[in-house]
Amino acid sequence: MLRKSLINLFTGFFFLHPAQVMGEVAGEVALMNKILGNASCGTSGCHGGAGAVGGVGERFKSRDGHARAFATLASARSARMGEVLGLADVTASASCTVCHAPAAGVPELMRGGDLLVADGVGCASCHESTDSWLRTHTRPELSHAEKVASGMRDLRSPLARAEACVACHQVIESRLVEQGRHPRLIFELDGQLASEPRHWREVHGWDGAKAWFVGQAVAWREAAAARASGRDTLAGVDERERALAWLVRRAAGATGLGAGALDVAGGEADGLARAAEAGWKTADGERVLYALAGCAAEFTAEEVSVREQAYRAERLVLALDRLLAAWPERARANGAGPQLANLFAAAQSVPDFEPQKFAGLMAEFARVLSR
Repeated sequence: MLRKSLINLFTGFFFLHPAQVMGEVAGEVALMNKILGNASCGTSGCHGGAGAVGGVGERFKSRDGHARAFATLASARSARMGEVLGLADVTASASCTVCHAPAAGVPELMRGGDLLVADGVGCASCHESTDSWLRTHTRPELSHAEKVASGMRDLRSPLARAEACVACHQVIESRLVEQGRHPRLIFELDGQLASEPRHWREVHGWDGAKAWFVGQAVAWREAAAARASGRDTLAGVDERERALAWLVRRAAGATGLGAGALDVAGGEADGLARAAEAGWKTADGERVLYALAGCAAEFTAEEVSVREQAYRAERLVLALDRLLAAWPERARANGAGPQLANLFAAAQSVPDFEPQKFAGLMAEFARVLSR
């Protein structure tokens, strides 16, 4: 399960390490370890300038929806949701700001002078920007590991990205969906990264298929934790969790990740996420693609409820999309795009889902894919 609660989205992230890279000013760091706002990152000499790392701040502010997350709370639609939910001011309600403006939950003693609630999901939300990091992360004599030790989250890893995103993109308060009509959330790491305007340079060797699998394993872990703790009480919660388990286990079986002894102290899902982080191979994405494409018959199984089949289909079509995207030339050569579009259309509505129809479309997708 998540190691930190949502309400502590910031405060649980920052701590002093035994080997501070700023050892000569360790006492000062202990006194000044505050969470900084976007302005500290966007100065003219850093991400707001014209150098190699410049322009990032402006691209994020002008193009990324995270930067407008708090402004969303000021919309007429959010106000109507607040009325239904009995919230006097959604811009000040922890139920909303915990994800739309995490800075609102930072204790006063930990607030940097430029940390603004209006920044929405700002730089610190993902990168853990503190004053100790600000004073060290540009020093050329420090290794990447030392910079991470000073308070920077290392987002080169799919698991680290999934951990950073899943809290606000997988489970929200059930009443926000049931009463406020907030959209139900479906976390899918690779697809969300692909749709986000880039304000970063991707690391060498980034594997979208691996990111998809790690993200789904983490999503399963969080879905299970939310159900067990009572945080997710929406109708179909059991079926959604079982659908995720089915998808992750089937994918893991195609790679062999689940065959060895897993460290399952955090549960099967967490073990599979960590196994993939360490052991995923380039060819595994293709193996998983063909394994998932060949599951048409499973949608005719009478022992599985139609609702669970609908949730399986919902996750499956997203998986096929991202796995195909990992081999764009292969996807174009196979011409599976129209078949995938048909699958998306068939999985759009959970109440109207038709397993037999979906099974037929899956069989056609598999036939075209194998050409």
